[in-house]
Amino acid sequence: MALVLAAAMAQAAENVDPAPQRIKAAFLSKFPAYVEWPAQAFRKPESPLVIGVSGAEAIARELAQAVAGRTVAGRAMQVHRIAPDEDIDDCCHVLYVGADTDRARTTSLLAHARGRAMLTVTDLDEQPPGSVINFLLVDNHVRFDISRPAAEHNGLQIRAQLLAVARQASAR
Repeated sequence: MALVLAAAMAQAAENVDPAPQRIKAAFLSKFPAYVEWPAQAFRKPESPLVIGVSGAEAIARELAQAVAGRTVAGRAMQVHRIAPDEDIDDCCHVLYVGADTDRARTTSLLAHARGRAMLTVTDLDEQPPGSVINFLLVDNHVRFDISRPAAEHNGLQIRAQLLAVARQASAR
């Protein structure tokens, strides 16, 4: 009985409008094409581009489907689900911290990613320090803000095409 209740609760928690999850997953699968990583970000020329996901299981599933068989700059794309206590050293090139990740874990992940060649993407009401891209809902539409200083601090260059479609691209 407890297993049935737990399964029902998990299903109810995920019975939110799937459109925003799909849209966020689509954005996450497209962002890497508009980012330039330093050469040392990849161990080998054939190393895959890995998108790590903390929390947000529904987005991780959508994202895995979105990147299946896709490449960016000749690199295969992969999705890695980050365990709640996992150290993120060298685990990914894109780190997505879902809204359901608790605040302390979000702060810890972003602090750990700071200064690493990692595109950090969050999903919060306000863009936290260390987040390069932050999703938000504006008039029921998924939008995103970009922090150019956070990108530069991580050694990343965001292409003008992505900056142009951001809601805001801060220079501070």
